[in-house]
Amino acid sequence: MNEHSKSGKRIEIEGVVAQGKLQRLLDALPPELRTEMIPLWQSIRFAPGDVLIEDGEVADRIGFVADGFLAMSKTLQDRHRHIIGLITPSDMFGRAFNGPSGYRIEALSDGAVLTCDRQKFEAILARSHAAERLFLLSILDELDAAREWVMVLGSSKVVERLASLLIILSRHKYRTLESCARDNIRLGLHIHIKRVDIAHLLGTSPESLSRAFHQLEREGAIRIVTPYDIEISNLGTLVDISGNSLEMRDA
Repeated sequence: MNEHSKSGKRIEIEGVVAQGKLQRLLDALPPELRTEMIPLWQSIRFAPGDVLIEDGEVADRIGFVADGFLAMSKTLQDRHRHIIGLITPSDMFGRAFNGPSGYRIEALSDGAVLTCDRQKFEAILARSHAAERLFLLSILDELDAAREWVMVLGSSKVVERLASLLIILSRHKYRTLESCARDNIRLGLHIHIKRVDIAHLLGTSPESLSRAFHQLEREGAIRIVTPYDIEISNLGTLVDISGNSLEMRDA
């Protein structure tokens, strides 16, 4: 969804539209600082498997996801890669005003990010209290996201975890899920992420994940169109199966 600045003009960087949190951050800057900051941003396309930031790296850039999905992953002592979180469109990545990354940031799908030199970003942000406040709120969003994933992964059943994930992905596409549930509107959802990566994310096997998808279909919550496309047939049923609510963090 394209967004517009306070002046009514869409902020577009190298063909990629700034949206969500980045758009609001740019809008919060005084005109002279906005004019100074916009040229600092550049768009970068990514493909599945691309690594944007390594675990332990002090990144020299900060970014926002414009399209597609990134994962926060960690290789533990068992030498297995564990996906510990999902970075979705409009989410921020990188550690401004902070040290090395605590995890690897890698691409789960095709997509694009908008990135900016970290030190220059910090310097401009420090000159605007309103923008700095919005940035701090983005950091709080990261904490909310971490709590959300703890809630998702804390479900004992794979089908509950999958239902929660589908609700999270739907919220990023449809901003008014509450009214969709109330009016029983069917929602189309394209899942850009490979099934094997979803399985890693949810802490299960691809076989168990497949069974969970089909269980959701049998219970009338979804309809499987293709391996990457589903229709949410009954959002209320999906919420009931997840054991959670629609009151999840805003995108």
